[in-house]
Amino acid sequence: MAGDSAAGGDDEDDRGGSAIGVDEVLALLSERYRRHAIACLDGQPMPVPIERLTDEVAGREFQQPPDNVSMIKRTQIATALHHNHLPKLEEAGIIAYDTDEGKVTEVTIREPLEGFLDKVRRHEG
Repeated sequence: MAGDSAAGGDDEDDRGGSAIGVDEVLALLSERYRRHAIACLDGQPMPVPIERLTDEVAGREFQQPPDNVSMIKRTQIATALHHNHLPKLEEAGIIAYDTDEGKVTEVTIREPLEGFLDKVRRHEG
């Protein structure tokens, strides 16, 4: 069946939910802003305000200091993160996102996401 994979299957994670599968990881990583966000959040002390995450994603996206990225572009990135990408990462169990406060409060990166993320870092760095 589409979406079922041996890597994702019905394995249980530490929270009692389904472990993330390879197909879901690939779908999540298919969007650049999500790749950038995950890479920026990994290892950061929590919580991370969306403003700081937006700056880091903008810097990675345009490969320049965030202050050199226009406010219009940063606003577009912040809007996309808030309404689309962070909720998808939260739904997948990778982050906890407080929409009212605009802060990522928790990040959980484990296999198979971690292995793919290492490759993303090497190529998009």
